[in-house]
Amino acid sequence: MMSCEETRQTLSLYVDDCVSLPARVAIDEHLDRCPVCRAEVAELRSLTRSLSLMTRPKPPVHLTDTISDLLTIEAAARRQAPPPSIGRRIARFLEPRLMPYSVGSFASVIMFTLMLSALRPHFIALREAALQNSNGVIVELPEYDLYQPVSKEAFAASRAPIGELSPSLNPRGSLAALTRNYVDPRNSSREADDMIVVADVFSNGVASVSGVVQPPRDKRMLDEFESALRQDPAFVPASMDRRPDTMRVVFAVQKVDVDDRNF
Repeated sequence: MMSCEETRQTLSLYVDDCVSLPARVAIDEHLDRCPVCRAEVAELRSLTRSLSLMTRPKPPVHLTDTISDLLTIEAAARRQAPPPSIGRRIARFLEPRLMPYSVGSFASVIMFTLMLSALRPHFIALREAALQNSNGVIVELPEYDLYQPVSKEAFAASRAPIGELSPSLNPRGSLAALTRNYVDPRNSSREADDMIVVADVFSNGVASVSGVVQPPRDKRMLDEFESALRQDPAFVPASMDRRPDTMRVVFAVQKVDVDDRNF
């Protein structure tokens, strides 16, 4: 037995007498029991009769002559038009064949541009790091010997990526010795202290204090710091760091109280 949904899907074909005999028998059996579907069939048949009674519109009398004249004019225009150039013929031949490749290439260019934009900050960082080396020459860092003191050339080379922004400490200078002394556990008499000072570093590595932001509690700490700057160059020459000849830096110096029981 057919349901109302199945019957409604075939009513249009049923009214037009375009269904098979078994389907027509099943629809007839359903229509005998379902008044809703019978009303829909009656409405479809009424619509079909109304459409069949409508008169067909007649074309204009001179429609055929007009179409013929337009075709003649178009043919004459094509005969009088100059023949297309070789380039135009090649373009007509290649256009339907190259269009898919052109769309794919354009999409690839867009994707490459987006990827390049996303990676651009990383490329800039790598380029700046490369330029900080000696005119594009890769500097091979020397291997450190734990039993030998570090030279200022080796220390400056190890800080090549950032030497232009901050001066490298002279590892053999008095300032380096002073900072090591601040964390020496054998100096148990020293109390923890800190200070913040501003110093000017010159091209030969010599520096001088130009201001004190935070003085230490022990005034001797500042005196020792200034004395270490005067004894010998506290930093490597500007040529080793490839930094400006004069640079102002801020020092945050801390004297640490280390428990010597851990040594």
